[in-house]
Amino acid sequence: MSIHYPGSFLKLLLIGFAFAIFPLLWAFTNANIAFDKLAEQSEITINNAVKTTRAVRILQEQAYLMERSIRQYYVLQDDTLFKNYKQADIKFDSAIVELQQLTTYRPQLERINSLRQQTQQLNQLILNSIGTQTTQLDFLDTFSQLTQQIEVIIEENSQAIDKTSSQLTLTAKNTQRNLFIQSLVLIPLALLVAGCIAFMLARPIRRMDKAIKELGEGHYEQEISIDGPGDLRVLGQRLDWLRAELKELDEQKQQFLRHISHELKTPLTAIREATELLNDGIGGTLSVQQAEITHILKDNTIRLQRMIENLLNYTKLESIQLKLDLQPVNLPDLITKVIGAHELSIRNKQLLIDTVFNLKQITADYEKLTIIIDNLISNAVRYSPDSGHIKIYASEDSDRVIIEVIDHGPGLDKADQEKLFDPFYRGTNIHKSLISGSGLGLAITKDLVKVHGGNIELAPSSQGAHFIVTLPKIIKSED
Repeated sequence: MSIHYPGSFLKLLLIGFAFAIFPLLWAFTNANIAFDKLAEQSEITINNAVKTTRAVRILQEQAYLMERSIRQYYVLQDDTLFKNYKQADIKFDSAIVELQQLTTYRPQLERINSLRQQTQQLNQLILNSIGTQTTQLDFLDTFSQLTQQIEVIIEENSQAIDKTSSQLTLTAKNTQRNLFIQSLVLIPLALLVAGCIAFMLARPIRRMDKAIKELGEGHYEQEISIDGPGDLRVLGQRLDWLRAELKELDEQKQQFLRHISHELKTPLTAIREATELLNDGIGGTLSVQQAEITHILKDNTIRLQRMIENLLNYTKLESIQLKLDLQPVNLPDLITKVIGAHELSIRNKQLLIDTVFNLKQITADYEKLTIIIDNLISNAVRYSPDSGHIKIYASEDSDRVIIEVIDHGPGLDKADQEKLFDPFYRGTNIHKSLISGSGLGLAITKDLVKVHGGNIELAPSSQGAHFIVTLPKIIKSED
């Protein structure tokens, strides 16, 4: 599937962020607007309820004060009491005006208007009676009617507040439900957009990671092509250029190694033969010192020959597709044969070889398994101290064969353990490292074990090196 990418990685990132954040911003804005309206409506409702309740309470208080003051006035004829009545009347009328402004319920508004008219009529009768000697005060009984109407208004006000509160609660629930529904739609949409953008970002990065991994593993045949933003495509082109350069460099390295190995092998054979002739006394009897020198020459030519053979084996492994020639192999006999090949070095260093075999026959490639065992034993012999102890174990479980080689040499520095099986790596301390020499023995061993479908590792050890080779019992041969 072809995807159209923008010109740069940053642009794709910004576009993806914008598309992912837009639904969330829209939902957030919607929620803010809804809650602002709800808060404003709640504030208005609460303010109206407080003002209405206060005005009704003033009506009730002032009506009681008006009645008490005017009745006391008619008894005592005290002007102060009449002034109290007038002040209470003014406050009463102000409270009625405020209620008229706050009330939106028409029946209640009509009741308030009626109350005001009755109050005004009563007030007029009171004013007309002032200064007269009338004893007819029946009109004062109107106060009880006013009190009843005020109580009705108080009850209606309470009902109106409860009704408004219920409506406000219902509005809040509806708003909450609407926001929840929006979230159910918008959050998955935002996640879907984010997922698409993440896929678009991850796809070229995964390809680039795979390409870099293949380069690191030495696979240079597959052309690198990165489909992504412009800058990543340019980076892909540079990686492909690097692949081509590495491929050419690897071919030159292989050619150089093959040539130099063959060139070194010819004079080395002549040197070894000449050393053998001297050692056998063909050129005359050697003194003790001369015999010691020829012995040193012989040991080092053997060591150098092994290094060259490892170099040839490594170039062969690198240049051809390995195939297994599977056959029954008597593992104890093979290990014993390899130990015999190192008999001279073992005897010179007075090493103790301890072997434990809990199996006899396995299926493997005889030649390649011989190289595996030889490299491990060769390392153990080379780096074991004089009079040292080497243990070789071979066992099996339900589905695998386990071969262990343990020595009591100087061991391996922690810094060298991660690169132990890398080609040409000789360690930070050449004199103490297990991989002094060409640095190819363990690399070749690892490749041959891998061809068998097995694994080799360096197990933790308090002293020396402990190599464990694990091979499957049933080995699949590649055609």
